Amino acid sequence: MTIRRTIVQRNYDSVLDGARPGQPAKLTIRLGVKLVPLDPSVPRIAGSPSPPPAHLATGASPVRHGLVNDYLNSRSVKCRSWTVAEWNTYKIRFKRAVEQAWNNQIILLPTDSGGNDELNDEDYRQFISSPTIRAHCIGAIDVELVPLNLVGHALIEVVHLEKPRDAFRVWMHRITDESVQFATHTDPDWPAWFTGQVTAAHEVGHWLRSLTQTHFEHIDAEAAKILPGPVQARKQYGLTIGREVALMGAGSLVTEHEASPWLTRIRRHTSKLGWTFIHSTEFRRVMYNIPERQKDMRPNI
Repeated sequence: MTIRRTIVQRNYDSVLDGARPGQPAKLTIRLGVKLVPLDPSVPRIAGSPSPPPAHLATGASPVRHGLVNDYLNSRSVKCRSWTVAEWNTYKIRFKRAVEQAWNNQIILLPTDSGGNDELNDEDYRQFISSPTIRAHCIGAIDVELVPLNLVGHALIEVVHLEKPRDAFRVWMHRITDESVQFATHTDPDWPAWFTGQVTAAHEVGHWLRSLTQTHFEHIDAEAAKILPGPVQARKQYGLTIGREVALMGAGSLVTEHEASPWLTRIRRHTSKLGWTFIHSTEFRRVMYNIPERQKDMRPNI
């Protein structure tokens, strides 16, 4: 068997578990996230190399107040520090919201076309959980919350708005107490249409970057580069309605774009390029269409 079970890198780790009877193979991206309860009373430029100031309000150290800049430091918003109880609740909600948004959508299929990209028989069997279900691998994310004194893959400052629903433009380095809530978005090009997503899940998506990237891009970031500035900024979230519904657009759907970190990793775990993405909804329609190669393997399962 030539499959690597774990890959550890500074952008994110991954673990590949082979299939067992009744339990499909699973590729889990493990992202260590350090959430920082930002102290709003200390001036801070998000993403700067210095450690961000943290503060949790207690009886001995009361709530602090201050102005915090949002995306690109373009606007200052009144914020306050977190209480211990609020912060403990938020961390649970953050992990749950991000994982629920990404998980149960990604299915990876090995190729059956032959050639150098095809798994050998021994490795192929690692992705067969049942003779009646075609070989596949589930893609999942595991958010591991890292203590403030340790180093993680992602560092995200979290501000607590003084005024609920105050306008605050978030990004991958700085989110708010409301970023774990489901929010809707509209586009002036399609006034009768809206999309929705959990903002924290989208921003975590930017941390699923390759080692050569500063961030994992929006679904149409590359295609929108030819457009004028203001239009480019909006259209990188999706040039069409079908693209805008993506999680790295303004919606919640995982497409091949969002699945690319999993595709990249499973190709490294198996040393084979022959993998494709299919959404779990579509997979349920084809899961019982067993490839001829797999049928020949039934006696060996």
